Amino acid sequence: KVLDKHGFTNVLTDCYGNDPWIRDADYLAQAMLDRASCGSIAVIHMPERGFREYNLRALRIFLAGLRQREIQVVTLSTLHREAHARSEIPTTVVGPLGDGGI
Repeated sequence: KVLDKHGFTNVLTDCYGNDPWIRDADYLAQAMLDRASCGSIAVIHMPERGFREYNLRALRIFLAGLRQREIQVVTLSTLHREAHARSEIPTTVVGPLGDGGI
């Protein structure tokens, strides 16, 4: 109810390099590429000057690897919209579980 109230959609990631604890950009990028496939949700923390700057390099390597595999990168909003446009899955729960709802 809280998510609906604020217009949020809960998502889970399947492509994460564990960047808060691992600072090796090459490793992070490769770990994420090993997990990435069409429809994956990738998470890497936002770098800033003096903090997690290694993520800039990891992100560049990761995006280049996705490009080589011809995987198109889109926002979560686009992925959500496209997924629901191509399926018959309702985007909202109509009733309680076991009573016609999801």
